[in-house]
Amino acid sequence: MYSITAARNLALAEKENQILLTPCNGCFTTLKKVEGELEENHDFMREINRYLDKIDLTIQGKTDVFHMVEFFFKFRREAIRDNLKHPLIGLRIAVHHGCHFLRPSNRVQTDDPLKPTIFDELITDLGAESIDYSLKMECCGGSLERAGKFNLSLEILHAKLESMKEQEVDCIVVSCPQCFIQFDHLQQELKRQEYEFDIPVLYYSELLCLAFGIDIRDLIEKFHRTNVGSLFEKIRMIQEKNREIKKYFDLNFLIKCHSCGACETDCILAKMTDFSPKEIINKLLCGEIDEVVSDPSIWMCLDCYLCFELCPMRVGLVEVFTILRNLATQKGFVTKGFEAEFNSFHQNGIIGMVSKTARKRVGLEFHKPDVGDLKELFNLIERESIRRDS
Repeated sequence: MYSITAARNLALAEKENQILLTPCNGCFTTLKKVEGELEENHDFMREINRYLDKIDLTIQGKTDVFHMVEFFFKFRREAIRDNLKHPLIGLRIAVHHGCHFLRPSNRVQTDDPLKPTIFDELITDLGAESIDYSLKMECCGGSLERAGKFNLSLEILHAKLESMKEQEVDCIVVSCPQCFIQFDHLQQELKRQEYEFDIPVLYYSELLCLAFGIDIRDLIEKFHRTNVGSLFEKIRMIQEKNREIKKYFDLNFLIKCHSCGACETDCILAKMTDFSPKEIINKLLCGEIDEVVSDPSIWMCLDCYLCFELCPMRVGLVEVFTILRNLATQKGFVTKGFEAEFNSFHQNGIIGMVSKTARKRVGLEFHKPDVGDLKELFNLIERESIRRDS
């Protein structure tokens, strides 16, 4: 019955030339296992088709089956990153993959069955942080209740929650209904035994909605048993911080930039000194704008534009450092060298001095640069700036 049911669903998709997409780990593994068996075992396929023929169906084993998380990672990742409305910067998330999202690897093959990364990367794409915890790859114990071992199921859940709590996570994100029930519903059972965790639990799809600005708070509060108030308070604080960042920067670009980090390995200063473009971007994303602006290292960027040439988005970091330096100048955080150069340019309209002796050595006449019009423009800009500020 297990194989027939899966084969029937696969056959229906095959008949319509459609892929199968499922948000359920158990369904995903069942479909993948039967699909694999159909491809490899012709006797099995003949037997299955003998039954399917009775309901006017047939199957050849050609249907693609995707888990929702796998599908988003393979085909929609860039679209997700491009359409974030409320990046979840600063949110600490404990990902629980669920066993059947990864295993058995001979059939499922979504990711490394012991050291997976794609779910974590999808979390990072939303601006959040996927936190490592000691029991991350352990089963949640969800099927033990059916085996008559409810107390053992609670013990496993308790251990998992303890390892998450140690890392001070803001919420748990799952991709499987059975895992959701285990973490969300049974926290209340643990509370009756005087173990209070109160760690909110979300499906990945719900987290995606929050990052896209889709208001589903009422639905979550209605159908989730573990209180989500702390999570939404953290998200409110994150959104306030994001609004401050957006005054000066393209927030989605900063997130992509930080996840790439190519500048960290290509920049000559990053190679030879403690200068770290990625660390600076990370501080900006954490809302530490004042700290970054007062940091002398923002003046170390050589404006060489190598990062621009290597940047996958053809942006680089020169513009980011230009904004930071302008903000630093407004707040009085300028290195002496740049301040002296700026003052000289402001007063004289040129950078550096024209050498009468050097020109004479190469047979050139000396002419003092005529930059009176430029200095007048400087004065005009200053007067307009004073009027705006007054």
